[in-house]
Amino acid sequence: MRLPGLLVLASLCVLPLTAQTVLAPAAMAQGSVQSADAEVPVPRTYGEAMNWYREAADAGDPKAMFYLGLTLEQGLRAGGDPKDAIAWYRKSADKGFALAQFKLGQLYQFGQIVKQDSAAAREWYGKAADQGLADAQYNLAVMLETGEGGAVDAERALALYHGAADGGIPEAFLNLAGILAQGELVDQDLVEALKWLILADRAGLEQGESMSAAVRQLLNAPEIADAETRADRWLIAHGERNRTPGGPQ
Repeated sequence: MRLPGLLVLASLCVLPLTAQTVLAPAAMAQGSVQSADAEVPVPRTYGEAMNWYREAADAGDPKAMFYLGLTLEQGLRAGGDPKDAIAWYRKSADKGFALAQFKLGQLYQFGQIVKQDSAAAREWYGKAADQGLADAQYNLAVMLETGEGGAVDAERALALYHGAADGGIPEAFLNLAGILAQGELVDQDLVEALKWLILADRAGLEQGESMSAAVRQLLNAPEIADAETRADRWLIAHGERNRTPGGPQ
């Protein structure tokens, strides 16, 4: 039984900086930060922060390499070239820093600074996803579901969407619901699909309202109650981990 007009979201995740946006000196007002070699006083100005990133990156700190790349990409470092950010992201990613791996995945997927390369995006997202980064799991799942950059892999996409949902990305609820409701890539499961739509609604997402109404029309009262119970159990097990829609991710 196929439902018309089911929503498949495009990948909209952005780099999850939130509290780690240490580019502003105010975000570094307390404590100190560690380079690869020694403790460094807290930077009080943008200039000091930029110098610290460079010194710590040169010392081999992968986190500093990543943030130095950000300052270059965003034009926050005087005389910097955004293209130089790629080298620092790659050095950080090669050292296993998941955010750098995710960032490279984004740049290659959308052709920003580098030439668009979906296969490379899959590779970098995969490295970050293997480390449990929810944003990377979500973006890679979208590519695997749609076949962008390679073959469709619905089974892995489902697993990654589950990981992304567990990691606090409510958009994954909608994509899980879409796959399960359409029943084209995997066996159709409308009760489980409704569970994810209920969770999406509770997370404040409005995109699934029409889809939820269509699914409910195909289920009886006990099945709807089952879906609601499953949603309640999921929330109890996972807590309030979801991000505010439209907020920093």
